Amino acid sequence: MFAFNSSADPSTSPTASPSPSPISVPDSEDIGQWLDGVEQRVPSLLAVVVIAFVIWLVFRYAIKLFTRSIERGAPMSDPKTVAALKKAKIRLPQQDEVDARLEAERRRQRAHTLQRVLNSALTLVIVIIVLITILGVLGLPVGPMLASAGILGVALGFGAQSLVKDLLAGIFMLIEDQYGVGDVVDLGAAAGAVEEVGLRSTRLRALDGTVWYVPNGEITRVGNMTRLWSRVMVEVRFAYDTDIEAAREAMIDAVKAAAEESDEVKSALLGEPEVAGIESLEYNAIMLRLMCQVNPAMQWDVQREIRREMRRIFGERNIRLAVPGDAMVIDEKPAKRAPRIRDRRRPHEQPVDDDGSPLPPASDDLDGDGEAD
Repeated sequence: MFAFNSSADPSTSPTASPSPSPISVPDSEDIGQWLDGVEQRVPSLLAVVVIAFVIWLVFRYAIKLFTRSIERGAPMSDPKTVAALKKAKIRLPQQDEVDARLEAERRRQRAHTLQRVLNSALTLVIVIIVLITILGVLGLPVGPMLASAGILGVALGFGAQSLVKDLLAGIFMLIEDQYGVGDVVDLGAAAGAVEEVGLRSTRLRALDGTVWYVPNGEITRVGNMTRLWSRVMVEVRFAYDTDIEAAREAMIDAVKAAAEESDEVKSALLGEPEVAGIESLEYNAIMLRLMCQVNPAMQWDVQREIRREMRRIFGERNIRLAVPGDAMVIDEKPAKRAPRIRDRRRPHEQPVDDDGSPLPPASDDLDGDGEAD
């Protein structure tokens, strides 16, 4: 039998590296130690809850003020707004009662969406902070749990980084009001009328009826064609011998005629038409450009009416457009004889043996004297 001396000097025993203690599940004794003296910690726990509730109320009030300002919008009677619009030479369309209500409803929906998102995020953050604080007051080991939560958060961040990117981009798009339902936008990947703006993606309806779902995180640029006002732009190419002043007056008269013929065009116009001058000189034409401000999303309808009136006025005033055929030489005389076709013969393929190796070309010199036999 071997006897071990418990009083032996530990210094004489070989040193061994301490092994990490395994993570153990707390038993009833550990839970009893944590809850021991909880009555004395009640005031601290109540103070944590009260402070968290006050912070929650303050931030909710701040979120409410922020979203209320978005819902109210910028009043057009504000002197700063009026001065900015005058400086930019922008005349806003006169909205009727229906359009004003639709615009107010759009701002209200956007503000309520932002309010719900911000309130949910605030509640989640406050609850997490309160739970961690309460666990610390009770004496529970919060460090390992935070480390585990940090590792889990990093893993979820790598796995769902595209989702987080889409959500953040959607929130900022709503805050900045880059576009809304009913706007015609160009998002780079797709273009069309906006049917739905979500936190993760935007739904567009293209001109041919195709429905596009564009993730908000993939949108790098936004072109809104129907924001506040739109612009009619019609480019016409005339012949070189055309009177420029007569062509310019004819284009402006076409706008006036379209406004007289259609009340819709007349109500859509926001300014006087402009034809600045010659925009470009081409090999067979000179180009003039007509521009005019109109109501949002009305530029396409107005352009069609203006082009129709231009066609009529140009014909009445004998104003010739540039024809690409004028720069072409057409020979209508029949050919005296049929052209000779001289196609090259296809060269003979080089013969190969059974293994695919090339063989020397066939020769008529059978006796090897260098002359054909």
